[in-house]
Amino acid sequence: MNEIIKHAQQTFLAMKDPYHSVERVYPQAIHALEKHDDIHYIGMKNAVQIPLRLIQRLKAHGYILHTVDRCSINGRAVDMQLRNPITGRRMTGSSSGTAINVFLGINDLGIGTDGGGSVLAPAMSVQCYGFISPLMEQEHMKQYGKCSTDGLCFTPSLGFITRDLAVIKKAAGICLELRENDMPVHVICPEAWKEHQKLPEKIYEKTKIKIETVDFPVFDNSREPMINFLKQYLPGCDVLIHYEKKIDVNGIGDSILGHFDEETQEDQLKSGKFLIRVANMVGATALCIPDNAFASGYVLLCESKKEKIEKMFSIAEDFPKIEDELIKRYFRNMDAYFSYGALEEGLLGE
Repeated sequence: MNEIIKHAQQTFLAMKDPYHSVERVYPQAIHALEKHDDIHYIGMKNAVQIPLRLIQRLKAHGYILHTVDRCSINGRAVDMQLRNPITGRRMTGSSSGTAINVFLGINDLGIGTDGGGSVLAPAMSVQCYGFISPLMEQEHMKQYGKCSTDGLCFTPSLGFITRDLAVIKKAAGICLELRENDMPVHVICPEAWKEHQKLPEKIYEKTKIKIETVDFPVFDNSREPMINFLKQYLPGCDVLIHYEKKIDVNGIGDSILGHFDEETQEDQLKSGKFLIRVANMVGATALCIPDNAFASGYVLLCESKKEKIEKMFSIAEDFPKIEDELIKRYFRNMDAYFSYGALEEGLLGE
């Protein structure tokens, strides 16, 4: 009964749509409980690139389509229609509604598309996990090649957004046929982390993890230096780790706005988006892990090879899961959206 109530409440919230992030709701999704003991609701970005085959594959494992989500127009990096529920500022795009609906608890798994950060960035902006890989539906995605606002051509990747690492790991495992991998892992991270141990203590303690530090350049708005950096270092390691912070908090990370003049370029630079903007463009698989700091977290990148992706997930589990009770109480408490008025309390309350 508790599962029925939980999923019914998710649908009630989707239909109320308090942040205008839902395009369509499928209330009949709850009937999946007749076949599965445990189900997870999916929200899908309203994008033609996401194939039905992917939804069907996940459905066989209890991931059920629940909503179609709004997204920024023309794949823009900042959604000028939706707002970040935490800050009230313009929401990070382009999988903006998908990230919001996962954050609120409407859905357990969001499916988006990422060309230059369109899954990873919105996930980070609302304290969620994000994952992309060009290996997911690779042949299907080749037909959707396009060029970015700064003239770089690429093929978008499919990606996931969740509140829990276990959910994203299971979904990625289903779609990529991943296995558990306990082999040694070669990690590259910034030289500056030598003095200040930025990684979780558990990672330093594990003998199977070899940590190499290299000098990361100071990145700016230009994607090409970041692309060249990843192309240089990803082949020589299993996982490369970066830390990116305050996504779209102190500036607007949008190249359309940034292209005008030095002042708008400076504002774009303050957005905190760096390697997440180019992960897909170098054909990498990437996982972002939220930190206690707002709209900030670790970005794990690897070559798109199954063995390396398995290793990436193996060390991802050593990062602490962030539990924010205030966020849960304020945004995922159904009483906040459906509280009784004074008259209703007398008629309907206990």
